[in-house]
Parts: sequence; structure tokens; C-alpha cells
Amino acid sequence: MKQDICKACAAELESSASVGEKNGFSLLRCVACGSITVSPFPSVEELIAFYQNYKGTVDYRKKADKKIKRAQKRIARLLHYTQGRRFLDVGSNYGFTVRAALNLGLDAKGIDIDDTAVNESRKSYGESLFETCAVQDYAQRGEKADIIYTSEVIEHVPDPDAFVKALADTLDDGGVLYLTTPDAGHWRVPKNFTAWEQVMPPEHIVYFTRNGLTRLLNKHDLDIKKVTFTLKPNLRIVAQKG
Repeated sequence: MKQDICKACAAELESSASVGEKNGFSLLRCVACGSITVSPFPSVEELIAFYQNYKGTVDYRKKADKKIKRAQKRIARLLHYTQGRRFLDVGSNYGFTVRAALNLGLDAKGIDIDDTAVNESRKSYGESLFETCAVQDYAQRGEKADIIYTSEVIEHVPDPDAFVKALADTLDDGGVLYLTTPDAGHWRVPKNFTAWEQVMPPEHIVYFTRNGLTRLLNKHDLDIKKVTFTLKPNLRIVAQKG
């Protein structure tokens, strides 16, 4: 039987470390970093099948102006770390963050694996600004960015290590990464882990702690510069390459 591996720090996981079950998945806590990985871990094919029937949040496009303003404030703070102007939103959805970056005068692009979202973004903000593409493929082409923004994405991906490597490969030296994800180590996460609203496998398949995510980023030469304090169980991290 194949050994379950922590998707944050690659330590072996034991079935005895389960913190509960939900939707047919066991939730295994890593003794090394505290992050939680689902078991059995879904294959890429299983995730594709799931998302083909996934409706998502139908209200996502509501309050677009508010979301653009929020993203614009976050991006403006990133400009303290770099003079670079090439901006990439990984998991760009309906394009609000790219619009925010454009408002700040950045050379902004967005990629997403959801072709529907990409097409809607193109209609709203510009045909040439968005592409249906995984960041691994984007990096393999040799594309580069000075700032990468990826919000509420990494908890969905089947290979977080390859995902972070691609982010790092895309960033030039000194480039800045802004990443958010649910925080499994936050003091407000319920003691009954499965009662946490973010526990929704196979939509969310890895639940990172600050320790686990730091290890993963450091592995790929991304150094943590700031972790924003939040009252909600959410990690908001700024990291820099090199």
C-alpha cells in the first residue's frame, strides 16, 4: 500500500494521525509541520472529473468593484519590495486582480485553468491579458514575472510542490510572491477539524499551517518577508525569491 505523504513538507503520514473524515476522505495531520492532507489523495483525473461538474460560487462576480479595490490595496503594498512591473495573477478567475494591477500601472496578465473564467475575463478586461494555462506550463515556456499573486489556489492543486516550484521558476531574482490560503493552524479553527467550513474535500485537499507552507516555500528559494495577522483562519504571506 502506498504511503501517504504530507503535501507541505513531504513527511510520511500515518493513518493514526487522522483528525476526522469528511466526504469519504480521511484527514491526516503531519506530525512534522501540522499541515493536513486528505487520504486517499485524489488523482489529477479524479479532480478534473470533479470540477467538470462543479458550479462554484455563482455570486463571485457580484461586488466586483469592492474586490478590485481590495486587491489594489494589497498589490500596492507589494510594490515596496520590488521595482519590477511584470505582474501575474495565478488563478485569475474573473480578472478582478488583473484589473487592480492595471489600475496601478503594472504590466498585468492572468492565467487560470478554467476556460470559462478566462473567456469572461477577456470580454471584461482585454483579450490579450488572460490565458487558459497551468502555472507549470507557463514556467516551462520560460515566462517571467516580478510579482505573482495567487489567492485561495494552492489548497486545490494536486501537486503543491510542483505548483510552488513553478511560481519560483517564473519569478525573477528579487521577485515577490503574494499567496493566501486557509490556515489550518489558526487559533480559531474548531477543535473538531471537520466542522471548519473550509474542510470540503475534494475541493480543498491540503490544509496548510504556517510552518508547513514556510517549509514548502523555503524549499524553492522563497523567503518569507511578511505574514499578515488575520482574525479569520487565513494565511496571507509575502515571500521573495533569492
